[in-house]
Amino acid sequence: MGIKENIDLKELALLEGKIIIDEEPMTLMPDENGFIRLRISGVKANMCGIQWTDQKYLVIDMLADMDAMSTVDVIFSKADEEPGNSTLTYEMIPTKRVKLVIKLDELESRRFFLPTLPGTLKGRLKGRPANVSEMNKVEILFHPGYSNSFNSLRLFEIYLSDVIPDMTVAGEPMVDEMGQWIQKDWNTKAHSIPEMISYIKKEYERAQTDNQYPKGWSKFGGYTELRFDATGFFHTHFDGKRWWLVDPEGYAFFSNGVCYGSRMGVHGFVDKMENLFSWLPDKDDPEYKDAWTTADHIAEFVKRNGAKAGKDRYMFNFARANMIRAFGAAGWWDAWADINGARLKRWGFNTIGVGVNNYYDEHVMKYLDKVKIPFVWTLKEFPLTDDLIFRDFPDVYSEQYKQRAQKFAEAQVSPFVGNPFMIGYFVNNEPEWKFEKVNLAERVFAHKQRLETKDALINILKNRYKAVEALNSAWKTSFASFDDLYMPVERVDLFSQQSLEDMEKLHAVLLEKYAAVTGDALRRVDPHHMNLGMRYSHFSKSELAGCEHYDIFSFNRYNPTVVNNLDDISSILNIPIIIGEWHIGGGDKGLLSHGLLSSPTQEERGKACEFFMNGAMSHINCVGIHYFEMNDQPLLGRFDGECMQHGIIDVCNREYDELVAHFTNTNCRLYDFVLGNLEPTGVRGQIRFQR
Repeated sequence: MGIKENIDLKELALLEGKIIIDEEPMTLMPDENGFIRLRISGVKANMCGIQWTDQKYLVIDMLADMDAMSTVDVIFSKADEEPGNSTLTYEMIPTKRVKLVIKLDELESRRFFLPTLPGTLKGRLKGRPANVSEMNKVEILFHPGYSNSFNSLRLFEIYLSDVIPDMTVAGEPMVDEMGQWIQKDWNTKAHSIPEMISYIKKEYERAQTDNQYPKGWSKFGGYTELRFDATGFFHTHFDGKRWWLVDPEGYAFFSNGVCYGSRMGVHGFVDKMENLFSWLPDKDDPEYKDAWTTADHIAEFVKRNGAKAGKDRYMFNFARANMIRAFGAAGWWDAWADINGARLKRWGFNTIGVGVNNYYDEHVMKYLDKVKIPFVWTLKEFPLTDDLIFRDFPDVYSEQYKQRAQKFAEAQVSPFVGNPFMIGYFVNNEPEWKFEKVNLAERVFAHKQRLETKDALINILKNRYKAVEALNSAWKTSFASFDDLYMPVERVDLFSQQSLEDMEKLHAVLLEKYAAVTGDALRRVDPHHMNLGMRYSHFSKSELAGCEHYDIFSFNRYNPTVVNNLDDISSILNIPIIIGEWHIGGGDKGLLSHGLLSSPTQEERGKACEFFMNGAMSHINCVGIHYFEMNDQPLLGRFDGECMQHGIIDVCNREYDELVAHFTNTNCRLYDFVLGNLEPTGVRGQIRFQR
């Protein structure tokens, strides 16, 4: 059981909202803005008479009555500082009794994405490295996220524990036998298994004949009316007016892709939530074996949490189960490949995007060989060093980084050497250091270890300043020698204007090394396929450093338009750019979250997607956009708790007709937009939520 230290709920300060029932469970209602805010306070590391240490867990036992996921911000503040020093945010399953659990050493900010436990959806952390021993105040903010109705919050307990408590979720079934939300209805919801099977089989029949790219496209999806040099591989070309990709036959090409376009459905957690499902087959049922997995078989889960953390955490894929119902355990995959390959081509998508092999049992190479659609690959197992500078940023000047980069290259790209359908590879995917606004050079000097990268940066400063007296004069410091910089020194960037400028330059030096070491190793193994960059979570000008080692610069953008970002980059460097992820979700089809950006209906969603696509396609530096993603996510969350209604198809493998009509309208005229023969639409589409 462990040690449990209860916080008296009556000792909490209520800052927003109101108490309805002042007894256990305490029941609160939000204010007019939909907020409930509570405060726990005290002295450093001792709040409500309890000692807070980094090895304890904060547990919030709650039930939110709302019609979408609930959002909880837990904000830790240092003494005498403004709130917001470190914020841990979790989304939670609504209408059920769930526990939000945070290990307090997460304040060290070693990662951005927090672990997902039963009842918990996605978790993330914002804040520089800190320790709970520095804190004297915690605010807990409950708010509705995508909900239209936040009726009440029941608080059963808030306490500290030295172990993770029993995470079993209490409540009645929420997920029907096809993976849909039982308590919610919408106009395209499948109301029976026979209805669902009938739809899928009609899609299979259609796929046998309606399975071609738009007229005038090459076998790779290039534009047959415009040709450049043919090299047998995809490459970039600037024609004096705009950047292009060029397909292996030499035809002009714009990479219009769908992320996870090869995937049939998304696995979602079921452990300790089994009672929330109206149907789950036995784990040893041979008919549904392909629908079961454990989290240690999900590459991205392993990257963030380690394989051991996922070994016994069971996950189920309802979309696969629905295909199995229609075509049987032996035939579902081939049927899916036929249906999906035909859809992508007739919809006008010519690229399968992002980490197409994130599940270890997707048969991706077989799929790609069958459907003959160009693809990009996100490399896995990026080379990290034993000592990291900040989160997942490695000791880039170390010999270890160089050696591991070579092994990484040999393992990751060797299988694709000579494959003409591979456009290129993303070296990494949304590195977590990028989610916090920190100067990486400043983090080097704050590091406790004598990193090889610290040696390199100190040598750069020695060469610049020659004498420590000159450094002290510029930085307004009093170091006895350059050796003093080997001691952990916090916030070097704030010493003076000159120290700030030096750190900004050294930050760029680190990014250049970060890109160069992996880039050189990858080119030695595979000189023909393009390096598509690090696929940053968002764009900022400071991350352009090192892009000379990429063939294409890549970043993700969840915004109504990407044109302003493309303009910002091209005003600095004339380089080709791919938007690795973008989407606009919908709020009308029965999921707990609607997308990082979403519209109230599928029709408005389709208009908003066309607006985004038209702008990107018409920009002279943009050579590709990849929609995230093919499938809706599971109702109760995927490997990291995401549960968005952002797919082109739902869990029953039904396409969103209004959205697809808008996609097809733009995609079939793709090269007219790219060439400037058509003006981008001025119809923006309604956006309701934007995170």
